[in-house]
Amino acid sequence: MNEQSRMPYIVRGVLALLLGIIVLFWPGLTVEVVAILFAVFILINGLLLVGLSLMKPSGESFGTAFLILGILLVIGGIFGVINPIMTAITLTILIAILAIISGFSDIWVALTVMDSGGIRLLLGLSGALSVILGGIFFIFPLLGAVILVAVYIGVFAIAIGILSIVQGIMTPKAASA
Repeated sequence: MNEQSRMPYIVRGVLALLLGIIVLFWPGLTVEVVAILFAVFILINGLLLVGLSLMKPSGESFGTAFLILGILLVIGGIFGVINPIMTAITLTILIAILAIISGFSDIWVALTVMDSGGIRLLLGLSGALSVILGGIFFIFPLLGAVILVAVYIGVFAIAIGILSIVQGIMTPKAASA
């Protein structure tokens, strides 16, 4: 391999590392940007559904359902763009509710369905952690949004950045001819 084949890994790694550092140092701003991007995504989906509903023959139930859902998504998308923090809070609360439900489900399975043993204990513990984390995110949703962004985006980007840089450095150089 030549020097050109190593460079994309290193450039990708440096960019990912910078992104991760920015996210960790400014997670609040990152939450706003992610919420706005999500809101724009919802808005575009709503517009597409409205357009799709207008192409269906009138009176068709799917066309009416698409129109209603599309209008609701457009309204939600506009609200999300105007108020990204509320969008982030709403998404975090939904994630919290899912974590709590999933956690109680894991605890229930560990207590009632599984045979005794280490797997049962681990499933019960992971369920309890999900309930605790979901509860914290539910009570403090903005903090939860910042934590989600910092951990999932920031730490992941830094890890990918480091791995890509190492991959670029370790890629063998072409033998001199």
